[in-house]
Amino acid sequence: MTYVGIFEEVDLQDKVKKLKKELRKIRADKTRGQNDLERIIEEQRKEIDTLKTEIDIKEFEIDTLKKKHEL
Repeated sequence: MTYVGIFEEVDLQDKVKKLKKELRKIRADKTRGQNDLERIIEEQRKEIDTLKTEIDIKEFEIDTLKKKHEL
C-alpha cells in the first residue's frame, strides 16, 4: 500500500483540506480582528480629543466667570 492509498483509506486528504480551510478562516478572522481593534482605537482617540476640547471650553468659561466676578 502506498502513502496515497493510506491517505485515501483514512480520509486524510479530506481532513487536510478541511483543516487548511479552517486555517485560512482563522487567518482572515485574525486580520479582521486586528482591523476592528485599530478602528476601536481610532474611535477612542477621537473621543479623547472631543473630551479634551470640552474640558478646554469649560476651563475658558470658568476663567471668564472669574474675571467677571473680579470686576
